[in-house]
Amino acid sequence: MLELSPARKNKINLTDYNGHQDIENRILMADFSVFEHDILEEILFNPLKLSLKKLARTMDCEENALIPVLEKLSKARLLSIQGDTILVDKERRKYFEFQIARFDPDFKPDMEFLQGILRKVPIHLLPIWYAIPRTSNNIFESIVEKHLLTPHIFHRYLAELNLGDPVLCGIIQEVFMAPDCKVASSDLIAKYNLSRFDFEEMLLFLEFNFVCCLTFERTEDHWVEWVTPFYEWHEYLRFLKATESPPIPSGKPTLRYRESDFAFIEDATTLLLMTKQNPIPIAEPYDWIQPLAKALSLPMRTAEEQMGSKDYIHSLIAKLCLVELAKQIDGHLHEQLDSAHAWYDMTLENRALYLYRHPLNHLSHTVLPAHIATERSVREAEKSIKRVLHGQWIFFEDFLSGVLVPLSENSVLALKRCGKHWKYTLPIYNEEEKMLIKAVVLEWLFETGMVAKGVCEGKDCFAVTPWGRFFFEEWPSSWHE
Repeated sequence: MLELSPARKNKINLTDYNGHQDIENRILMADFSVFEHDILEEILFNPLKLSLKKLARTMDCEENALIPVLEKLSKARLLSIQGDTILVDKERRKYFEFQIARFDPDFKPDMEFLQGILRKVPIHLLPIWYAIPRTSNNIFESIVEKHLLTPHIFHRYLAELNLGDPVLCGIIQEVFMAPDCKVASSDLIAKYNLSRFDFEEMLLFLEFNFVCCLTFERTEDHWVEWVTPFYEWHEYLRFLKATESPPIPSGKPTLRYRESDFAFIEDATTLLLMTKQNPIPIAEPYDWIQPLAKALSLPMRTAEEQMGSKDYIHSLIAKLCLVELAKQIDGHLHEQLDSAHAWYDMTLENRALYLYRHPLNHLSHTVLPAHIATERSVREAEKSIKRVLHGQWIFFEDFLSGVLVPLSENSVLALKRCGKHWKYTLPIYNEEEKMLIKAVVLEWLFETGMVAKGVCEGKDCFAVTPWGRFFFEEWPSSWHE
């Protein structure tokens, strides 16, 4: 759920400009029938001076049917009627031309539209409202950079909003938690027992805060008003929903690689304890693999299993030496007494932390080039599992389609201008970066007990363990850096 905290003062004030008139006009348009909308549209796309009779002919109606609608628009100061002549105010027409776009079936409450909303506010107020430098060359782009540039920045911005009204917070929660993040205005008005003026005032305030926007959809002979997030954020939320990794159905058998969550640590400890009795020969020929595989209960029935078990044992030995729990001397594996004794006294979780935080430990992958498998890239890649902390088994390929971590300039998720429009650009990973993500999830995190890995229908799958969920949900972020 979205958490809102009064971390900073909200400086957006609707009384700084003619907000009252804006609200009245929004109420007027929210109550439009399809007929009234069509009349307004016809007026807006005609000359500033037009004939009442001609308008009636165009609309295929009696003049008397037009009068109530024209009187409404007259109260909004859009026009005046002098005999048979309708005189349209040029400045007010610009306002309604902008607002009527909300009724277009292809309307998107996007950055361009929000930028248009800001044009109604005196420009000298914007740096005050949005806490940006007055010397900014482009105020809107400065607002985007400060508050909207990345999902992380926008989440932080939302968390720091001080709206000062629990109803406003409730409306945001309703919208962001609704199916497709879309709620009818009538439902919100009824739930919170709001007057039409209060509701429109709140939504105008939320639009200026870049949280929610109003749109309209035609239903038979009337319009339904909806509240949604702004378009680019709405599209990002839809992407998140579309790329949720579906759990593997219970009917599909999953062959788990090792039964214990901390299997790698337990197996490394078993080898280490064996070295206390006698140093383990690890040189060629590899006839020592068979007894070690038996001691670790590794499968050796087929050639494929034998190769897999051999690689696994080599990875255990390499890791023990890497973190200085053991060392190779004359083709034998020896225990390093001081560090090994401390290791035996640790809990499984503390051994996992020992591996994770050891300054000499790194991702051991023979194929990945050094410029890809950097410490920074590994730390970023491991954060990708935050999207699947539910702990259910999922296919790795499904998971990969929803990874959003920044590994290079091409994988930075940010709000960017694309031609005349804006969008949150989604990451693009090359094959080496995909290999890195796979190695981090199925090797690096498996070694520290945070991920269990297996195979289902011949495809790699994994699940985040309870220890992994605890680590990434509860531990300070500094542990992940």
